[in-house]
Amino acid sequence: MSLYAKTLGMNETLTIRHGTIDDLETISTFWMAMFEEVGNHFEADFPADWRADFREYFQRRMRAGEAAFFVAVDGSEIVGTAGALLRDGYPVAINHIRHGYIFGVRVAPAHRRRGIAERLTREAVAYLEGSRCKTIRLHASRFGRATYERIGFVPTNEMELPRSS
Repeated sequence: MSLYAKTLGMNETLTIRHGTIDDLETISTFWMAMFEEVGNHFEADFPADWRADFREYFQRRMRAGEAAFFVAVDGSEIVGTAGALLRDGYPVAINHIRHGYIFGVRVAPAHRRRGIAERLTREAVAYLEGSRCKTIRLHASRFGRATYERIGFVPTNEMELPRSS
């Protein structure tokens, strides 16, 4: 069932729906392409079986209700993705305060500049708000910053110490 459907042109319909476990292979391709486009990580640097780890991790988290994906579909083709994840580990395991994280927001180049990334992100935010998250964070590339600011995200005090590999 679609969350959102809008006719974009005379013969084109875009649907945004929940991603499924069957979509994880395509979602992993979008996730990697996002990293490569911003220059953060490259598939050649990952272990050969990273996609199996991706599928296994997110199958477990999705089945537990701790993660969700949203996909934009044009016809039968996935053209955009966004993930939403309930943070685990420290400090959540101690204080039990829920925090959400949005990741993997990417739209195929031919479908950009139509508001798809914003709609996907808003679905991810709604999922995390429905999960009673106290905060929702994401890491914005220079490409996505304006989209996230329109939604209401603000820069935080997070810092990074770059390390050479």
